[in-house]
Amino acid sequence: MVARPNLVLFNPDEWRGDVMEHLGNRGTVTLNIDDLVAGDGVSFARAFAQNPVSTPSRCSFMTGWYFHVRGHRTMHYMLQPDEPMLLRILKEHGYFVWWGGKNDLVPAEGGFTDYCDVRYVPKEPVEPFWQPEPEEGWREGNRYYSFLRGRIGQADKGERYHDPDWAAVEGASDLIRHTPADRPFAIFLALVYPHPPYAVEEP
Repeated sequence: MVARPNLVLFNPDEWRGDVMEHLGNRGTVTLNIDDLVAGDGVSFARAFAQNPVSTPSRCSFMTGWYFHVRGHRTMHYMLQPDEPMLLRILKEHGYFVWWGGKNDLVPAEGGFTDYCDVRYVPKEPVEPFWQPEPEEGWREGNRYYSFLRGRIGQADKGERYHDPDWAAVEGASDLIRHTPADRPFAIFLALVYPHPPYAVEEP
């Protein structure tokens, strides 16, 4: 029997394909992604989102259907149990499925056991994604239409700011370091960033 590959489905929210250097944008520096694509990664250079809103778009690429086939036209109509869903299909075919990050795919009240073996929840407290309030004066001048909310808290001793995205990345990294011995794994890493509004660390 041919060994099945481990899979990492890396899904940052609202990350446009035209902002990556390996796809031709010389004004950006995306070294890690470019290195991944040059090795074992796959970059979908001619893939197009079916909807500009996240839930309909994700419902589309997780089922292979256009979002309107079952009426997934808004954030409030997620996948139903009778619909195909990639993570469930992978689990049914013997993959150990780990899901970290956001959920805008299935109603949370139905649980996640049909879709994954682990629905990752960080063990340690995390910092908020954005400042509670924009910096004073953000409406003045050209800042009014900016998605920049301000600076996030300065991490102690040079450590990174521990938001939910970082926690999910750390959880996925831990799974890769301690892979199941008897099953291939599939990681669905659904990050919030670069979804606006933005907040940034120094420098």
